Amino acid sequence: MPTLVRALVDYDLELLRVIASQWDVDLSSDDRAAAAEELAANLVHPDAVDETWQRLNEQEQEAMIDLLAHEGRIPFMHFVRRYGDLRAMGPARREREKPWLEPVSVTESLYYRGLIVRSFESTPTGPQEHIVVPSDLEAYLPQIEASDIPAPPGYPVAPPRRLEGGQGASVDDAATILGYLLLRDVNTEVWFNNDPVETIDQHLRRGKLPAYRAMILHLLHDLGLIGADEFLTQRITVVNKESSRPWLEAPRQHQLRSLAEAWRDSTTWNDLAFTPGLDADKWPNDPRMARQVVLENLAKVPTEIWWSLDSFIDHIKQTNPDFQRAGGDYGAWYLRDVYTGEVIHGFQYWDHVEGALLRFILEGPMRWMGLVRSAPGAFSLTPPGVALIGQQDWPSPPDPEARISIDPQGVITVPGVFGRYERVQLSRFTAWISPPPVGLASPRGEVDDGVYRYRITAQALTRVSGEGITIPSHIIPFLQRHSGHNIPQNVLKMLGAWHAQPEEVIVQDAVIVTSKDLGVYERMRKDARVAQWMGQQVGPNAHAVRREDMPALLNALRESGILPLFADHEKDDWP
Repeated sequence: MPTLVRALVDYDLELLRVIASQWDVDLSSDDRAAAAEELAANLVHPDAVDETWQRLNEQEQEAMIDLLAHEGRIPFMHFVRRYGDLRAMGPARREREKPWLEPVSVTESLYYRGLIVRSFESTPTGPQEHIVVPSDLEAYLPQIEASDIPAPPGYPVAPPRRLEGGQGASVDDAATILGYLLLRDVNTEVWFNNDPVETIDQHLRRGKLPAYRAMILHLLHDLGLIGADEFLTQRITVVNKESSRPWLEAPRQHQLRSLAEAWRDSTTWNDLAFTPGLDADKWPNDPRMARQVVLENLAKVPTEIWWSLDSFIDHIKQTNPDFQRAGGDYGAWYLRDVYTGEVIHGFQYWDHVEGALLRFILEGPMRWMGLVRSAPGAFSLTPPGVALIGQQDWPSPPDPEARISIDPQGVITVPGVFGRYERVQLSRFTAWISPPPVGLASPRGEVDDGVYRYRITAQALTRVSGEGITIPSHIIPFLQRHSGHNIPQNVLKMLGAWHAQPEEVIVQDAVIVTSKDLGVYERMRKDARVAQWMGQQVGPNAHAVRREDMPALLNALRESGILPLFADHEKDDWP
């Protein structure tokens, strides 16, 4: 912080004389620099400071104590929002209005007394203007003893009786996404957005949250587990097999730690861009700033206790509202209300932007990863969350042993705690049926992990056979090992028969088209327009037609003068 003389030397001579009059000092010099040194020498004295302090009213003393409690510096915009504006005045206006006689605010009163000055300080968001107490003047002001224990950011609340979605599913869903991408060439551009994508969302435990899926994709990309590859004019997302296998094989807590730390440090995932209610053509913030302020304040929240979310956000609003705005400028960002299209300008929208962002971080990413447990209006840190803020070591319990079960229909039930690498391997030769839901949890965090379900299918077996994976050498040993050698005999027989003679039984999804009159049937068969859409003959006057070919066949029949009747007499036309 600057000394008093360093601050005063930039003031014009008339302003120096105004400040001097407030301290009953008569300046003898007409030179600005000399007058600044003379004034500072008279002000930086214990008796002078004490006399001026006694002249301050209660509100002015409160503002000075607030400054001193914050090490003599508070961001300018933060200070004037709390203690009133400091009007910009040149010498002429200042002489005309004489603001030191009737100041419009506490800020203005303290400024014309010389107790506070304006100064630019370096901050994480860049240079920012502050209100400061000159360092040499501060030594003679009342000494404010800061508590060794910082004030908690809010207050505790009673624990809820039951939580919904109490555990983090991010590790499981990250593995699911990797498994899905290993099997398919996918253009995942829309996966990174806040829109539903049914093809992948249906396989995720939190499948109804596009923002959650987008976050997982960003973090997998940041960790180098996936990347983009140009394929035929499309951007295909590919899995980095060299880095993804060690990640999938790692214990669950190691995987969670990597995701959590990637989120903390990510510049590609922007929480503000997914905060409900906000929209922008270009997001102007540094995504790390909000996470940093959340984690710093969480370090002051007692562990193993439930905390008021509203009070936590209000604490940040009161102590560090400008955490992501350079210079506290609330007019520079062009954000819109997603519902009304209204441009959001000004500090009056703090709760709509900053407050909503802080709420989203805690109720969104941190809850999704199991770093906090969340209930309406409250949250509680979990052991991984405490580890992320550096209050304890990361938990590293061994993963529980789990076995799969196989029923006579070839449906494989997989516990939610089953190894992620093993589940990805299983998904390669099976069809996905359903993931487990995010279950209900108690306030302590106990939760039913649920089960995944897969089915052995010929299509999946055919797919992996092209990769050199065989039923007797790979698939059956895998199933035996992870089921405790408990495979139903008919399933073993089914796998063996497929290996010996694949594609023995073919099932087709088709529509049967028949003609009662042989003459009409012959017309159909000889008409090239119609015959090209008629599939395999399945009866004397009947053919199987692929469903996708039905619209073309119906058009051809009508053009040939034949009006078909649907067997379902209530159906008017083909859908």
